[in-house]
Amino acid sequence: MTRLVNRRPGRGQLLFLGLLPFVLIAVVYLIASDARLATNPNDKLLPALSSFGDAIERMALKPDPRSGAYLWWSDTWASLVRLFIGLAIATGLGLIVGIALGLVPYLRGLFQPFVAVLSMIPPLAILPILFIVFGL
Repeated sequence: MTRLVNRRPGRGQLLFLGLLPFVLIAVVYLIASDARLATNPNDKLLPALSSFGDAIERMALKPDPRSGAYLWWSDTWASLVRLFIGLAIATGLGLIVGIALGLVPYLRGLFQPFVAVLSMIPPLAILPILFIVFGL
């Protein structure tokens, strides 16, 4: 028994063990999808893998009839632009506020307890609140 506990898997075994959970999840998804689609062919909760392929082909490989653009790429570009604009705004504001708090002692005295409390809250705990506040 002690040999099994102290034994380390080889490279191939590590690869197999690392891929196993993903394969199991995919198999469970396929089984559940087939079961749901057998009872209701219009079910959207667990679509068949062919639906994914059709959607990717329609969005990424065929131009939109109205605009002539490939929707996957134009939508991805629009999302990246919004992401980088938001990142630039947040970085700029953080830099300005950080420099102001570091240089002006009265501002530091005013906001130091608030910043200390906020820094203790994990960002993932704040995200649901921000989603509710901003309606995302």
